[in-house]
Amino acid sequence: MGTSREPLDDGTARVVFEEMYRAHYRQVAVYVARRTRSTEDADDVVASTFLVAWRRIDDVASADKPLAWLYAVAYRTLLSHWRATSKTADLARKAAAESGELFESVETTVEKRDTLARVTAAMGQLSDADQELLRLIGWEQLTHAEIAAILGISRVLVRTRLHRARRRLQEAYDRDLRGPTIGGR
Repeated sequence: MGTSREPLDDGTARVVFEEMYRAHYRQVAVYVARRTRSTEDADDVVASTFLVAWRRIDDVASADKPLAWLYAVAYRTLLSHWRATSKTADLARKAAAESGELFESVETTVEKRDTLARVTAAMGQLSDADQELLRLIGWEQLTHAEIAAILGISRVLVRTRLHRARRRLQEAYDRDLRGPTIGGR
């Protein structure tokens, strides 16, 4: 049929899938959980990711790095999930902003929250692509080569985009620290 390798028989496919699932489920689940708002959403995306892996078990079996292959599938599944829930997420963010935060008595906790809020706000000003790139490098601690494979771009482009994303994040963070100016200055 135009391919040089034979498809896996059902028994072998099941063994390959089970081994891949045991070896990488936790990493994929953490990757997805960091990018979703609820456990239910994370569970749905992880299940969809492994469903694709089962349906394409021959591709997984022949992948040089099955985890990177799974991250790429999870990334595409997340994109679909985000598109489907973007309006709900916008309403949730607006409601959270209007409800305000609870104050805690410990000053360092307040400072940490303020810093996290500023970073989160600065991240929110970035494009989805910039946010995902910064999460891959920061949260997942992937190499430029691994990110390139997941996003389907070159390592040079990863470095360039990462440099620009970091610069935009710093600029957004610095704007938030300066706050509103008085008299337009």
